[in-house]
Amino acid sequence: METNTKLIATVALALALASPFTHAQSTAGATVAQNAPGTDGPDGPPPGGPGRRHGRPGPGMDRNDRDKEQGPGRKNREDGLTSLTTVSGTVGQLTANDDFILDGFTLNAGSGSTTAVKFPAHLGTQVQKAIKAGSTVSVTGYSEKTPAGETRFRMNSLTAGKTTVVDSAPVRPATTPDAPALTTATGKIADYRLDRGGRVNGLVLDDKTVVSIPSHVASQLTDLAKKGSTITVQGYPKTLREGQVQLEKVNVLRASVLTINGQQYLVR
Repeated sequence: METNTKLIATVALALALASPFTHAQSTAGATVAQNAPGTDGPDGPPPGGPGRRHGRPGPGMDRNDRDKEQGPGRKNREDGLTSLTTVSGTVGQLTANDDFILDGFTLNAGSGSTTAVKFPAHLGTQVQKAIKAGSTVSVTGYSEKTPAGETRFRMNSLTAGKTTVVDSAPVRPATTPDAPALTTATGKIADYRLDRGGRVNGLVLDDKTVVSIPSHVASQLTDLAKKGSTITVQGYPKTLREGQVQLEKVNVLRASVLTINGQQYLVR
């Protein structure tokens, strides 16, 4: 009986001594597995792998990849194949965006039908050199609908006589342009600028300066600043990028601080 008791005590002692060694082996094995190549380590997945953080496109990424990484505000379009069609006619009127920058024209295709053609603003200089009102052109592209429900024709290429303009990526400037300097303008509000949805998105001063403001600010501003009232604007002038052309020479300010009846308001 005494011999059995001693044997049991000896086995228990041996198991107790072996337990830390077994635990150490298990922990070491887990550490090796955590840092093994091809797995997500403590700092996340390896560079370029699944779950790569948003940022500049990696090597070998094409234009479509860059479009996908633009995040909120990028063009609404379906990824994949898009059927292209060609429409022909004569150029009606050159059109511009809210900052008066050329980005389209109307196309008269006969039978009284008019098509609104749109292209990226950085192609403005090329398009302006290629066409004018009355020019006969062929435009290849696809139809799309705006958020407001309007139908327009998105240009992929344009041919006028012997000149062809193709939708290509903007040219990166050779040197980084200087940041625009803060500018102050004072004047009376002559009118409100409306977007295509009929919402106020800017003010027009009596000297024709256009003050751009976010739409969510406009609802507050129209109550504070009626037409005819004097306003002082601190903001940054809109500068043209490579390839852009302004159809009408207008000073456009991005509002930063507004002073109305002696009270300053920060625009956010």
